[in-house]
Amino acid sequence: QGILREGLEDVAQFFKAHGSCRLPLSPSLLVKGIVPRDCSYFNSNAVPLKLSFQNVDPLGENIRVIFKCGDDLRQDMLTLQMIRIMNKIWVQEGLDMRMVIFRCFSTGRGRGMVEMIPNAETLRKIQVEHGVTGSFKDRPLADWLQKHNPKEDEYEKAVENFIYSCAGCCVATYVLGICDRHNDNIMLKTTGHMFHIDFGRFLGHAQMFGNIKRDRAPFVFTSDMAYVINGGDKPSSRFHDFVDLCCQAYNLIRKHTHLFLNLLGLMLSCGIPELSDLEDLKYVYDALRPQDSDADATTYFTRLIESSLGSVATKLNFFIHNLAQMKFTGSDARPTLSFAPRTHTLKMAGRIRDVFLCRHERVFNPSKGYTYVVKVQRDNPGEVTFVQRTFEEFQELHNKLRLLFPSSLLPSFPSRFVIGRSRGEAVAERRKEELNGYIWHLIHAAPEVAECDLIYTFFHPLPRDEKAAGTNPTPKPADATWARSLGKVGGEVKLSISYKNNKLFIMVMHIRGLPPLQDGNDPDPYVKTYLLPDPQKTTKRKTKVARKTCNPTYNEMLVYDGIPRGDLEQRELRLSVLSEEGFWENILLGEVGIRLRDLDLAQEKMGWFALGSRGHGTL
Repeated sequence: QGILREGLEDVAQFFKAHGSCRLPLSPSLLVKGIVPRDCSYFNSNAVPLKLSFQNVDPLGENIRVIFKCGDDLRQDMLTLQMIRIMNKIWVQEGLDMRMVIFRCFSTGRGRGMVEMIPNAETLRKIQVEHGVTGSFKDRPLADWLQKHNPKEDEYEKAVENFIYSCAGCCVATYVLGICDRHNDNIMLKTTGHMFHIDFGRFLGHAQMFGNIKRDRAPFVFTSDMAYVINGGDKPSSRFHDFVDLCCQAYNLIRKHTHLFLNLLGLMLSCGIPELSDLEDLKYVYDALRPQDSDADATTYFTRLIESSLGSVATKLNFFIHNLAQMKFTGSDARPTLSFAPRTHTLKMAGRIRDVFLCRHERVFNPSKGYTYVVKVQRDNPGEVTFVQRTFEEFQELHNKLRLLFPSSLLPSFPSRFVIGRSRGEAVAERRKEELNGYIWHLIHAAPEVAECDLIYTFFHPLPRDEKAAGTNPTPKPADATWARSLGKVGGEVKLSISYKNNKLFIMVMHIRGLPPLQDGNDPDPYVKTYLLPDPQKTTKRKTKVARKTCNPTYNEMLVYDGIPRGDLEQRELRLSVLSEEGFWENILLGEVGIRLRDLDLAQEKMGWFALGSRGHGTL
């Protein structure tokens, strides 16, 4: 801190002598002074400085940059240039991945400047709002975006930005082999745009712990990212869009394999340690797989998405990084609630006189469960508000209060563990009574507890609480609205059908809207096809089984070889979707028959087919 202060004084003297200067990041950035109160440093190995300069333009905001010393920023510059080229290719092909690409400039050997993106936060800071184990939880990113985008249309736009930018990041970081991907090197803007920073390791040169790679997944794609995309903890049709975007972006980059190899090859003699020989170029060649067809590459990248999503190593890496950063966390940092966009105080909101938990309500979005409606009365006559909070949010409040006050000043919190189904009506009713007692004792606790900012923030209305303004409970949807009887069929399947060299290619892409089973559980669906007529059942083909989902993604190619074009006129593709039931008979979820004579297979046909009990489908 002392060294930083001395350096800032030297910079201030420079501006007194010269008046203004242009920043190396861009000649268009003209600054006239330094803002010491906004300057600090980051707790990473190189201890980079966060600097804030006064803009010469009186209408412009202060210009914030990061100054790094000890890192070779030429590698960061090269990586960002490659990502910028990828983005131009996508845009030229009509695919805007909404990438955030910042400026970076090496000003000397092992030093340089990096542009700071405003209104952005690292994934680590977002996740630790839910505790040090926040990296293992699914809701942190969705809650953070909801907090900064309280209106429904704002949140939907942020999710859309997230889907596109996340897909672009997955493709770019995989192709370039970006490593050292802990949660302080990935950032999220309040508008939903995700982007990566700090490219000190690339082309697969991962950090090693003995013989173990630190980056074990193909790229960073975790369950909390999938939660934002799906709008809950179960796959939805938006996940299909995400997979399609990834595969489309990947195939567009593959068409320009030679461009990237040539550009990187020009840099072999520049002395960048991780780009020094042909093996480094071979990494990019192997990642782009130019020998594969688009269909094979689509299947390949879909498997990479599944592998990354199922990787526990990524979350463990995030958790270890959280622990390592705890020693740098200042003790004066005040805890805040992850679901509240800002802090409220007694002075701002008015004294709370009483609180009463009126009822519980069943909710289905973003996931099934119960929310509790609390009536809040303040000293102002007639000022009554209603707020909705989940059990997990009550628990977060209690955990944050424990960081500020000894347990002797706080009431005991209801146990989160229950025997049987934790979302049942009986459990919700029992928790309602227990939570009612908890918040009553909280409001009537010692003044330092009852009047603290955490409690006044918790009971301050959020935009979502407008729905709870009335006192009549919302009618609960009957189970029949989401659970269907055993064997009832429905949904749609997306196929790509093509014919070439006496081969019929059936790409099973996605299925959406499958009915749940009779017991309310999601099925384990797979696709089975026959090419009729087939009395011996020799044309049977099957996909893998997707587990516990009504909206599975497959991207699997089923091939029928040795089919003369003349025979296609007489054949029918019979496609069935079944749920695997182990020792019991598999359950039919839907099927469709496609007469191949109805399709012009001179070119690829792609579309959605409705699943029914019997009948023929059309594109």
